[in-house]
Amino acid sequence: MILLMLGRVSSSLEGSNVGTLFASILCLQMKNTIDILPEAANLSDSEISLENVPQWGEQAFEWRDKSTYGQILTERYLIPLENAFGAHGDVPLVHQKRVAMDLQSYFATDWLERAPTVIVDPAMADRFHVLLGRIMRFISLEAIASLEPCAVPVEIKHALLSYKGLEAYSPVVVDAYDHDQGLIRLNYYIHGTRAREQFFIDGYEIQPVFGKYRACNFFRRTLFRQRIAWLPVGRSGILSVRLNGHRVQVSLDSAGLVAGNTSDDRPRDLPLDDVCYAYPRGRGRREQLPWTVARFKAGFLGLLAAMPFARRRFNKAWIFIDRDVDADDNAEHLYRWVCKNHPEINAWFLLNRKSADWDRLAAEGFRLVPAGWKRKLLILNSQHIISSHSEFEFGGFDPKYYGRQMGWRFSFVPHGISKDDVSHWLGRRSFDLFFTTSPAEYRSIVDDDTPYRYTSREVKLTGFPRHDELARLRSASNGKSPNVILIMPTWRANLVDQRFLSLSETQQAELLREIKYFRYWREFLQSPCLRALAQRFDKKLVFMAHPNSIDYLDLFGIPEYMQISTKSDTKMLPLINDSLALVTDYTSVAFEMANLRRMVFYYQFDRDEFYRGEHNWREGYFDYVRDGFGPVADTSDGLIANIGEFLQSNNSIDEAYLRRMIEAMPDREGGVCYDVFNIISSSRVKATIQPSRSPRVSASASSELMR
Repeated sequence: MILLMLGRVSSSLEGSNVGTLFASILCLQMKNTIDILPEAANLSDSEISLENVPQWGEQAFEWRDKSTYGQILTERYLIPLENAFGAHGDVPLVHQKRVAMDLQSYFATDWLERAPTVIVDPAMADRFHVLLGRIMRFISLEAIASLEPCAVPVEIKHALLSYKGLEAYSPVVVDAYDHDQGLIRLNYYIHGTRAREQFFIDGYEIQPVFGKYRACNFFRRTLFRQRIAWLPVGRSGILSVRLNGHRVQVSLDSAGLVAGNTSDDRPRDLPLDDVCYAYPRGRGRREQLPWTVARFKAGFLGLLAAMPFARRRFNKAWIFIDRDVDADDNAEHLYRWVCKNHPEINAWFLLNRKSADWDRLAAEGFRLVPAGWKRKLLILNSQHIISSHSEFEFGGFDPKYYGRQMGWRFSFVPHGISKDDVSHWLGRRSFDLFFTTSPAEYRSIVDDDTPYRYTSREVKLTGFPRHDELARLRSASNGKSPNVILIMPTWRANLVDQRFLSLSETQQAELLREIKYFRYWREFLQSPCLRALAQRFDKKLVFMAHPNSIDYLDLFGIPEYMQISTKSDTKMLPLINDSLALVTDYTSVAFEMANLRRMVFYYQFDRDEFYRGEHNWREGYFDYVRDGFGPVADTSDGLIANIGEFLQSNNSIDEAYLRRMIEAMPDREGGVCYDVFNIISSSRVKATIQPSRSPRVSASASSELMR
């Protein structure tokens, strides 16, 4: 068996390009590289010199060009490598490094949140992996290890390593410490079979309290896995880890936290006092920063935040925020419930003074805080931050300067259900709590072999606080039948780019008018059959414009008999409650309708393009045909026929769709805010975990135990 020991690892396996990988590579057996991929079809043997392989930075990959994943790989890399090996019996290391550097850019691009590589379909992905397997036969472990850590993230190096066919695991990295719960998080990467693991703290063998094996996916294939485990630990302790019976190196993350090398076989002394601010990730920077204006400002602001006047007003504050520019989401509804049911909580709501929601919430008595010094002092004294948007993870502060003062716990109560694969977007963020609403959504995040970095420690299945308001509105309707058909198209990220914005308004309109997105929606909205159905069954049609589409409403051709609404002039939940059915393409608002047991009609004329580069979304666990809450149509005529059949049946919902709604959105009887509040409140309670080996042993015995 090949044992690969990879040296000190960066802390930020979650997006940072800093840290060191592969301090050393030890291979007990390296004579022959293991080829685990089948041979590709016969390829051209045209003569191309290896000297023509471009240096890093010389090549601008055309990521939306399908030849990038086949022909270019063959002509620029595979054939020159084969020719060089055939002529000389090996490939010079310098050329291996150049190829490895170019190849890593494929994986770095696929790693992005909005990756153009989503154009790669399953068949293309299979061919890509075959070609990579053949190319990597000529790239040594030394070449991969030599890639500069500041340029190539750890996980990308592991992606290249995956084609070597090794049974291997990396050293263990401690990258988070939860003071409140008394838990540390560690992780390591696995290639091949899962390792047999043993964890020891202070001479006790312990089991992880939370954990998972995360799938590290690139180009539609799981190439390797990351083990994530949360272990109970006190203020100080001795940590030792064995994998397959072998002691492995344990290091701290590189956010300024220094750990000594563990090259001997003694127990690892983990200085937890040094990592006390390492959780969440990035808050633990301990290195001395130069005296700059930013550092001086941070010190001065920290001093102000600690003054009695700030402490008295803001101490142990609970901060709620949806988005700075608007409210009417989960944070608003949870804030209202907390103020009503727990007035002892020092609750505040963050909002831009120019927001259309400011006057409404101020009139209701919300304690609103706009941007400015007051907000900064509030955040630095806060105990909890609850937001429906993940970007407020650090409260707007740079952890490099404010890490020691970031004592709050961040609770993410998402704006929408994670039905698509958003692991590339969310996975690089650190949450203390992450609330979900659908059982399938929950499993897609916490289960083994899913791409998310979160475990059941962070992720909770409760529903969303705004669903309590939906339940209240439904109850207040007193059986009144809803009468609205709500039309909600999503947007397409590729419609407006810099080249488009450089055009005149006339040129923009002419270009967009003939784009498939507008043509198909215009055909549906202007259909005489649709208007006839609305008149015959006395239904009100409301077009809810996506915020990005407001400047282009004319291109939809919305008829005069339809009402046009925007988020700035309409409260969403009352509108949803008044809606009999929803017409959409991909919006997660469909789950709100499912919560009310209302019909959804999907209009997906561009499904292939949508998930292959037009919007850069990645398909998740939710399949619209298999899991959707209504029929899927790809033409205007088909969509109108589905709506007509529904109206003619006296608004009857097929049993199969109703069953899907119940499975996806279980009845919670208006108790979501209660559950969410209790989970947040208890998140600071220390975990009481008993070790699996109860007798305490002496120090000498402890050392012997860990050998």
